[in-house]
Amino acid sequence: MENALLLEAIIGIAIVTVAVVLLVRGVLRELRSIGQASRDLSHFLNVVEGELTSTIPKTRAALDDLDVLLVKVTETVRRIDDVAEGIQRLVDGAYIASTVARTVRSSTAGLVSVYEGVKQGIKTLRGAQETDKEGSSDEQ
Repeated sequence: MENALLLEAIIGIAIVTVAVVLLVRGVLRELRSIGQASRDLSHFLNVVEGELTSTIPKTRAALDDLDVLLVKVTETVRRIDDVAEGIQRLVDGAYIASTVARTVRSSTAGLVSVYEGVKQGIKTLRGAQETDKEGSSDEQ
């Protein structure tokens, strides 16, 4: 019986030992996986840091260029607005000039008519004076 108990104890110890060995191997395997994952993560972070380090100056330069471009676009829009206002003034001036020209033409036509009337009136008056002078000299 002692031998049976001893045999059972040895078998129990062997089973526990095998279980502990398997457990330790599993834990070690997982620790290696965790170590590899941490190395991969470290490598990834180093690559990201390198990319960010090289990208940040380029991004700053791009933002500076964008600021310059926005200033130039704003200035161009202002210039276009000024040109549009100038064109509007020219169009308004052309309309006013056209209206003035029509008014002057109609006024000129009226003035020419008045001038012709005055001219004919003067001719008529001169003709009447010449007739009077000739008539006066005939009577004498």
